[in-house]
Amino acid sequence: MTLLAKLLAPLVVVATLLAGTWFWGGVVAPGYFSAIGLVAAWFVLCSVLFGRIGKARPQLRWWLRGTFLACSAASLVAFYMTSLRDTVVEETLPDAVPASQLAAPAAGEPDPLAPQPEPVAEEQAEPESASKPKPAANIVERVGAVQPTSHAATGTVRVIKLAGGGRTLTFSGGFEVDPGPEVRVYLATDASAKTFRDLGRLKGTKGDQRYDIPAGLDLDTYDTVVLYCIPFTVSVAKADLRPA
Repeated sequence: MTLLAKLLAPLVVVATLLAGTWFWGGVVAPGYFSAIGLVAAWFVLCSVLFGRIGKARPQLRWWLRGTFLACSAASLVAFYMTSLRDTVVEETLPDAVPASQLAAPAAGEPDPLAPQPEPVAEEQAEPESASKPKPAANIVERVGAVQPTSHAATGTVRVIKLAGGGRTLTFSGGFEVDPGPEVRVYLATDASAKTFRDLGRLKGTKGDQRYDIPAGLDLDTYDTVVLYCIPFTVSVAKADLRPA
């Protein structure tokens, strides 16, 4: 048995495990838990296969077995870190007023947003700070409840138009979702997320967090928030946005 064969054996083990994980977990499996089951079954099958090869070729036994055990251990650690361990995020979210509370006032009522008449001068002038206009408010344009699809999930999402310009998507209201590997935040046209804009990786499985919304994105079209697991190609949770 040549040294080249011994050096190639670990590469074959790693390539076989990775290819099977991608195929069974990312292509064949219809959901998150089925993907975990199929990948686990693939590792068991590979253990039997490499064990038989090792018996037939004793010189490769430890090259195959050692690489397989190392890959299995690394996979378990990665699974724990990404799929079992919660990550808590507590970002500061902007205070905002729902758009419905900024509706036009009833007849006869003054419009608080309209220019106001100058006050009558008094003997004692008011402090300068009292005459300054109030700063513009952040406005909640859309809101939705987080709903589970393949994972348990709860919380509230809001689209906030910032007074300083731009819009942000926030997760709050006790937001929590089961952990998963490489979960992305999408604004999509529907729950299938076939057409979407990627806002970035989910920052944490618990707690308040925010994501910038691209300028000019039409939220009448992209009206669904989807948390999407990339490795297992499955939706984790969603929220349908409605006017606030």
